[in-house]
Amino acid sequence: MTIRDFIQLSILKPNKIWTILQNPLKKIKGIFFLLVLLVSIPGFIRAGKDIASMNTNLGIVAKQFPDLSIQNGKLSAGDNTGFVYRSDVFNIVFDPSGKSTDNDVTSESSQGIPSIGILQDHIVVDTIINTSKFSYEGLNGFTKENVQQFIKEFQSKLWLVFIGVLVVGFIYNTLMMYVLMILISFIVRLLTALFMRAYIQMHPTVSKQLTIAAMFLPATIYMVIGVLGIGGGVGMFMYLLVTSTFNWLLGMREFIDQQNKNK
Repeated sequence: MTIRDFIQLSILKPNKIWTILQNPLKKIKGIFFLLVLLVSIPGFIRAGKDIASMNTNLGIVAKQFPDLSIQNGKLSAGDNTGFVYRSDVFNIVFDPSGKSTDNDVTSESSQGIPSIGILQDHIVVDTIINTSKFSYEGLNGFTKENVQQFIKEFQSKLWLVFIGVLVVGFIYNTLMMYVLMILISFIVRLLTALFMRAYIQMHPTVSKQLTIAAMFLPATIYMVIGVLGIGGGVGMFMYLLVTSTFNWLLGMREFIDQQNKNK
């Protein structure tokens, strides 16, 4: 069986995936990573949109900084006028007056959006996961022009951030899909033994192929609704666990019936 035949069978004839037992693939790495890529595509698209939005918002916020300076570890800016900038990818609290606190910055992250607080005597970065503080030590003489230059340099390296997100996302999804394969394989064997009175013996490589085949149609549907932006409310892990388990049982039912008749 070729990879093309495998994909066609998995998507167009999911009730016939048992035929893989008769003609399995020689190698499964390629089809496994293709499966991982399928479920990763929606996340990659969202990451691209977020990076593009971040680039746009950084350009806007860079123009909002007033004339400022840092002296003796303290931030000052003209009449001490501050601002709060909110977007769909980050929030910024700029307050050289000393009125804003760390709690004011973290409260901006209540909607799940990272926030940065540029306060009178330190910087607060709330990434949702944790909160970090940075002093102005070593930044004496820092001005508005330095801030704008820093933002411009960061914008020029956003493509590296994007690549990093893609790599981390792909590795994470690879591990998750592998765990799913193990879980689904265990669950379906348990269900077939308990309710169908069937115990299917097969080579581990073939067993993995059957599980991947059962996951392919649900993964394709997940990818499509994710790209169209019409999904939501159900996590990928639980969705694939339930639908792939059902698909495996459906795809093997005919084989199990045949086995039971031959007994």
